[in-house]
Amino acid sequence: MGIAHSLAAFIAGTNFEDIPDYVIENQKKSVMDAIGVTLGASTLGDGCREMVKIARRLAAGGRGEAVVIGFGERLPASWAAFANASMAHSLDFGDTHQKSTIHSNSSSFPAALAVAESMGSVNGKKLLTALVLGSETAIRIALPANRNTIEDGFYIPTIYSSYGATAAVAKLMGLNEQQIVSAFSFNLCQSMCSSELTNNKKTAVRSVREAFAARNAIVSCCMAQENMAGFDDPLEGRLGFYHTFLKGEYMAARATEELGKHWECEELTYKVWPCCFGNHSPITALLELMRKHELIAGDIQRMHISVGAQNIALLEPLEQRRRPDTAIVAKFSIPYNLAYAAVYGNLTIDSYSEEAMRDEKVRALAKKVDYTYREDWQRGRETWAELKLETSKGNFESFVTMPLGTPEKPMSAEDFEKKFDSCASKAVKQKSAGELQKLKQTIMGLEKLDNIAEFTALL
Repeated sequence: MGIAHSLAAFIAGTNFEDIPDYVIENQKKSVMDAIGVTLGASTLGDGCREMVKIARRLAAGGRGEAVVIGFGERLPASWAAFANASMAHSLDFGDTHQKSTIHSNSSSFPAALAVAESMGSVNGKKLLTALVLGSETAIRIALPANRNTIEDGFYIPTIYSSYGATAAVAKLMGLNEQQIVSAFSFNLCQSMCSSELTNNKKTAVRSVREAFAARNAIVSCCMAQENMAGFDDPLEGRLGFYHTFLKGEYMAARATEELGKHWECEELTYKVWPCCFGNHSPITALLELMRKHELIAGDIQRMHISVGAQNIALLEPLEQRRRPDTAIVAKFSIPYNLAYAAVYGNLTIDSYSEEAMRDEKVRALAKKVDYTYREDWQRGRETWAELKLETSKGNFESFVTMPLGTPEKPMSAEDFEKKFDSCASKAVKQKSAGELQKLKQTIMGLEKLDNIAEFTALL
């Protein structure tokens, strides 16, 4: 049995009772994280308000089946998913799976939420089951990869996440194994993202890209639900997914190893700072050194960072990274993020405003950042960073293998809640402290709801 059929059988055959409690608890945490980030993106996300406007226009007055988070309006499910998914990744603040380097919930949560609402009688257990299976599927399809597709023209993280969204929607719809394989096929024919976005610092695509994945997942599953035939082997076929996007460079066994026994989706990182994950080990190293040695920004004379293949793009071209002029360049800039963290002691969703990027204290310190590329730091060492500080109080260094926010070094419950509240405070339509508290309590008791309408009414 190939990967597509193995995953399809797993999706169709797995029920809430089959999923360990710790996985369910982590998925609820992911839901809270996603809602907080989406609320924040409703005003701060690059292109998000335009995407909501487009969804509203293309819905053409259709039935209000599902909520647009933070906007207080309802649209047909596919367009609500499109709108919400455009916000899900926009702040680059959502959860991530480090080993596969993807955001496994970024499109599956918006897609599943919209479809579950449109079905009208979905309970919390059913929604959580679909979300777990969506996250696990996206990760499992990504894990076999042995090729960096950027230079081939494919920006693949969002392509992987589209399969997770397809899996989540398929579970909600009750599709069988063959229908799920067909849904994967239809998704293959729709989901693409060009890595040309890496050459265009002003493009909104990097921000809103998950919108396409969420919408396409719903379309794919609706086609499969009508028993339209897809491909026998959409993933491993001679001209299928792994051939097209990875040139056949993959290890199939990684996709199904201990499937249903070891849950990859439980090993999520919850971002402490709203920027590319490659910044997080350098930031962790810096803040730990500053606290340990009681340093302030004015003490720092030079910062030298060593990174591997995964993160060299966050330092090149160096002058652009030292003086970013757009939020997306700043979020993908180790010099900027180190300098800002040194000056202000932290990074928040306000750290990427035009005013923040023009801060002369930050710019002056960013000029003092240089780097070494460690060619030997390849797969498995994506989170490694070595930081050396030259200061007026002496020279200090730190080597970080896992940053704050990872399963190995998790955020505190208090800091996690502060992140949610901070993001929610930026929503288009403000919620009171009481409303936010009720929302958080409802999320953490999601499996007890007989109908998720009680939950979505709070969004």
